Amino acid sequence: MMFVLRMAVRETRASWRRLLFFFVCIAVGVAAIVALRSVIQSVRDGVNTEAKALVGADVVIGTNRDWPAEARQRIDSHLAEAGAFARTETTETPTMVRPVDGSTPIAKMAELRAVQSAYPLYGAISLQNGQTYSHALLEDHGALVRPELLTALQVKAGDRIAIGLTTFTIRGVIAREPGGGPGGFSLGPRIYIDYADLPSTGLLGLGSRAQRLLFVRVPDDKVSTLMDALRRDLRQDFINPRSYRSREDQIGRDFARAEDYLSLVGLVIVILGGIAVSSVTRVFILQKIRSIAVLKCVGARNVQIIAVYILQVMILGLAGSLLGVAIARAAVGAIPLALASSSPSLLTEAHYGVTWSAAAQGIAIGVLVSLLFSVVPLLQVRFIKPSLLLRDETVRRRKDWLGIAALVVVSCALVAVTAWQASSLRVGVVVCAGFAGLAVVLQLAGKGLVALVAPLANSKSFPLRHAVLHLSRPGNQTRVVLLAVGLGAFFIVGIRSLQASLLDEFSIQTSVDSPDMFLLDIQRGQADGVRAFLGDKSYGAGEYQLIPVLRARVVGVSGRETNLDGAEEVRQKGVSLGREFTLTYRDHIEANEKVIEGAFWSSPSSEPEVSVERQIAERARLHVGDTMRFDILGRTISPRITSIRNVEWRESRNGGFVFVFRPGALDQAPQTYVSPLKGPSDPAARARFQHDLVEQFPNVSVIDFRDVLERIRDVMSKVTLAITIVGGLVLFSGVLILIGAVAMTKFQRVYEAAVFKTLGANTRTIGRMLLFEYGVLGSLAGVIGSVGAIGLTWGVSKYALEIPWKIFVTEHVAGVVLTAFLVAVIGVVSSLDVLRHKPLATLRAE
Repeated sequence: MMFVLRMAVRETRASWRRLLFFFVCIAVGVAAIVALRSVIQSVRDGVNTEAKALVGADVVIGTNRDWPAEARQRIDSHLAEAGAFARTETTETPTMVRPVDGSTPIAKMAELRAVQSAYPLYGAISLQNGQTYSHALLEDHGALVRPELLTALQVKAGDRIAIGLTTFTIRGVIAREPGGGPGGFSLGPRIYIDYADLPSTGLLGLGSRAQRLLFVRVPDDKVSTLMDALRRDLRQDFINPRSYRSREDQIGRDFARAEDYLSLVGLVIVILGGIAVSSVTRVFILQKIRSIAVLKCVGARNVQIIAVYILQVMILGLAGSLLGVAIARAAVGAIPLALASSSPSLLTEAHYGVTWSAAAQGIAIGVLVSLLFSVVPLLQVRFIKPSLLLRDETVRRRKDWLGIAALVVVSCALVAVTAWQASSLRVGVVVCAGFAGLAVVLQLAGKGLVALVAPLANSKSFPLRHAVLHLSRPGNQTRVVLLAVGLGAFFIVGIRSLQASLLDEFSIQTSVDSPDMFLLDIQRGQADGVRAFLGDKSYGAGEYQLIPVLRARVVGVSGRETNLDGAEEVRQKGVSLGREFTLTYRDHIEANEKVIEGAFWSSPSSEPEVSVERQIAERARLHVGDTMRFDILGRTISPRITSIRNVEWRESRNGGFVFVFRPGALDQAPQTYVSPLKGPSDPAARARFQHDLVEQFPNVSVIDFRDVLERIRDVMSKVTLAITIVGGLVLFSGVLILIGAVAMTKFQRVYEAAVFKTLGANTRTIGRMLLFEYGVLGSLAGVIGSVGAIGLTWGVSKYALEIPWKIFVTEHVAGVVLTAFLVAVIGVVSSLDVLRHKPLATLRAE
């Protein structure tokens, strides 16, 4: 044992310059892992806080009926088991509101929210004019209202309004409120009252549309368990639980995808570091062949020699990991300074620091990766013979069962490490499978390249001829460079493509031209007047459209697979068809729609035709050519299905409809219009716009959800920035490690270049030779890595992030070009010392 320790120390002392890159690779990899993990935890905490503010709680349990006593007992039991430590209840219902004094004959639809004193559990209610929110403002029939209601009813703070059977005094104006979400706008301006005052309004009687909500705070690690228990137990009670990270909510899916992506980034940096470690170890063993042969001559056994180098690897891995933690600590500590001049945001408000868990994980992964990626190259020590001291000879290549077994063990361990880092076994398997598959392809590509360029060995060009000979000479670097660079390109291009896919998939459109206001209940006779009003440039409104809408029920289907006769049979057997639908008619496809079967019309027709949304067509087994029957206000109409549409619901703020009719058949049916539009950006202009609109068209309801969209845009923009930053970190770390991996092949080229210079070759000739050799290797590695990245993005998109798979041609082409350029330039630049200086010192050293 003392022999192993002494030799490890002596080898490290004698070869520290050559092992410096090994040390640096581990330090960079671990620094990236620890810093990224710490930033992920900080950003995730910030994202979770924002998500909780959007939902208003850790868990929200809702029902549109009175709470069943027995179900409420079960809910209380589950909350107690989960350790719920705060709760509050609200009731929400749409209602009409009017001024009490009667001076203004206006009634306005509003969304009433009755809250208890503990509301909100997350976030805060902000009031205008610097007023501080307190539940006391709501007590004894007080009310807080949105500014749109003041405009619509022509009232002010201090005035009284009638809600149901009771009057309330306006005691404040809401500037910002918690809760809400994308697409979940209310039916009118929000009004807050005290929960205890709600019964006096008389709005909870028979037929009430009230939504009862229970907001709960529970320990973060209990949320998933509680949600599973509630869903399982309340399935038949018409009670709907959801959490701040629920995957049923689009914003929740986006947060979860962002977290999965950030974890995957850390995983990729680990593997890139491992590739560099493997390259360093392999080159180091090649350099130490004669020293190992000497040790064997004096009686050292294979086990002892391998133990020496494994101990050396472990020491360097641990030292590099500790340096990486120190670098990460400095980098993370500098983040607040870098963001000091930025406007307040999720990133600036996060609390940054390296946690013990992140540091421990980084050190463990650094040591494990060092060991795993160096074991297989170190096993080649067994085949180094003492006779190498007397003559050069090629190491034998019989089947090595121990090496194969070690490779299998290392592969399994790598899956475990990557799954641990990504917190997902599926992600670990997908990425490692891609890693192993591409490694095999790159090995085969190396052999294919040698065979393909062999005829060029007879070229008249000296640099080209010897570049080709270098690719196939004994001990060549062809497969080593292809493997290291190809895998690096594979992961870097793959991560960049996933980043582009993920950001493109985020459902909240941050375009400033997106609609942020809806107009409802526009009557047919008001349509021209509303168009003229919205077209008045003095109000500063953006693009708009008036969409005709009708309410209808399906009362029959005659088709290839589905046949339903009568409304009762539709309710009992018609999957997803038994509810009431909102219809429209138009002669064009919207930007968020695509016809996948049949043909969409372009002109009116007196014959009724309908286009059906894909998902409901699949569930109800509807096909092109089937006939449906609709009841529209007592009139039955029987359209033929002429097309099936795929609707991108996340982009449906301009109108998303399950059934779209061909113009002509419904033109004269009773209908109203809705209008999504971009409202004026200036608050004063926005208030004047709503006031003048309601004054001219009193029955029209204005739904303003700009505040909700701005909050969501702010959250998603910060998450997008975080993803872009860590994507850039992968690119930087990967390029740095690839530079080192290619540069490590320098030690074998130095002697050859010195010999060529001794024989009369000039610096330009040797440079061109290296440029040809590494340009070809870089191009091939870039192409294979980029093609492999397509498979990686497909697997991760489908099985891990659950987003549509997309190919970004620009990312892949840029990956190929940059890989070829970097490898060619690095191959030449890393040999500048021997190209510039006389070869005598190099020949003496060898």
